[in-house]
Amino acid sequence: MKTAMTIEYDGAAYYGFQLQKQQNSVQAELEKALAIALRQKVRVYCAGRTDTGVNALGQVVHFAAEYRQTIDELIYSLNSLLPRDIAIRYAAHVPENFHARFSCLAREYVYVICNAPYRPGTLWFKSLWLRGKLDWAPVRHAAEHLIGEKDFASFTKAALVKSGERTFRRIDAVEIIESTPYIFIYIRGSGFLHNMIRILTGTLIDVARGKIAPESLREIVGSADRLAAGVTQKPDALYFLHAEYADYPQQEAIHWLRRLLLGETKV
Repeated sequence: MKTAMTIEYDGAAYYGFQLQKQQNSVQAELEKALAIALRQKVRVYCAGRTDTGVNALGQVVHFAAEYRQTIDELIYSLNSLLPRDIAIRYAAHVPENFHARFSCLAREYVYVICNAPYRPGTLWFKSLWLRGKLDWAPVRHAAEHLIGEKDFASFTKAALVKSGERTFRRIDAVEIIESTPYIFIYIRGSGFLHNMIRILTGTLIDVARGKIAPESLREIVGSADRLAAGVTQKPDALYFLHAEYADYPQQEAIHWLRRLLLGETKV
């Protein structure tokens, strides 16, 4: 049988989600815990492979294995075995044709910015600290040029483009949510290229600073030139927020931050 799980993790200690030969990864820790809990080796598949240092609040994984534990027993067991910076928040049995990656209808990320004269202190989440005035009104206009299925070669590593990998992706929504001193850049789409959201964020910040005109974003997208876009922002302010499926309802697992950003709850 197949089981899907919604997990969250702090990516600081890991070289991304995917298994690495010589560095630790989130996948390695999950498979290690599952091997102990289920007394068998299992392979874990994820909705989206996060890069080194990137966090998750609603990553989804699945594995195939037979076991006697109830879902609750499995979650308690795994959470007792996993490092403190990885946690299972929800799990359920799913159809045999379910795949965390290929069954995913949309993926959502949020990039967190703190725009203040002085650095943030001990807050629950990590953020990108930016000093100086930022104007997000033109950013909202610029973001309209990102919506739809487009070639996002300008927003990924040049080496990936040269390798011939397909660089077309679909973006469904880009929202700028301001809650002084924090700004949340929410992006929803079919999937994302390596470093794509961090480069998009760097470009949108340049618009907020007045370095790039909002209408220029259309030209940057059309140029397929990495040098035309902004810098790649740091990974530890980026969060995999949610993965959506037709056959894995996880309403109770949706993180409070997502509900807040989308106006589904009040503080």
